[in-house]
Amino acid sequence: MARHAAPYAAAVAALGALLPELAGRWSTPVVHDWDVHATLAHLLAADEHLALRLGVGARVPGARIDEDAEWAAAWERRTAEVIAHEYGRTPEETVAAWSAQAADLLATPYARDPELAAGTTLLMGIRLPVTEHFLVRGFEAWIHTDDIGRALGIAVPPPPEEHLGQLVRLAVRILGGALGAGAPPVLFAVRGGDEWVLGSQSDPVAAELTLDPVDFCLLVGGRYAPDAVPRNATGDAAAVRNVLEAAASLSWL
Repeated sequence: MARHAAPYAAAVAALGALLPELAGRWSTPVVHDWDVHATLAHLLAADEHLALRLGVGARVPGARIDEDAEWAAAWERRTAEVIAHEYGRTPEETVAAWSAQAADLLATPYARDPELAAGTTLLMGIRLPVTEHFLVRGFEAWIHTDDIGRALGIAVPPPPEEHLGQLVRLAVRILGGALGAGAPPVLFAVRGGDEWVLGSQSDPVAAELTLDPVDFCLLVGGRYAPDAVPRNATGDAAAVRNVLEAAASLSWL
């Protein structure tokens, strides 16, 4: 398996390790008015878009996301459709469908060949190399595994350091694009990792911002409000707030 697919494989394995704890607790509320069963159904829907693009057959009947439509609305419709379908099946059947689809994704040539996966494709409103869409899948699988763990009172460890670094760098690239070249420049760093200038590359740095890498990912994943995420910041408070709000706005999870 290539490096770009490793975070997704690890996140799938982490959720698989949590599954024995779910027996009898499928109706526990998790997030977005979803219980544990619906959260697994959501992951089945979330992975489906990339799976179909890479030639993996659908495991749930119904409509597909039309890239010509407004993607967020189409995505919400498909997610609701899959959750409704899976509520007609047992949680164990939903888990089996999700697990089989994940295994099929990881068995595609795109998961093994970085050169093949270097080509870009448009998914969920953003055009990225397939390598990075695999990272997005890993990001989402980890976030929802963490959601389930929190709901059940079970500590879920963060991704291994190498995988976490890959997810942070992906999030920073997307955040940089969202901010654009006209934003007040902020020197952004993650503790123990790299640093980047976000926003304008030609103006003097207006502020410095440092976040824990897990907290940064949780912010991007919509699990922290911009004003609640722990941070170290100096300089222009408005420039810092702009970065934090842009990061939080990226969430689709």
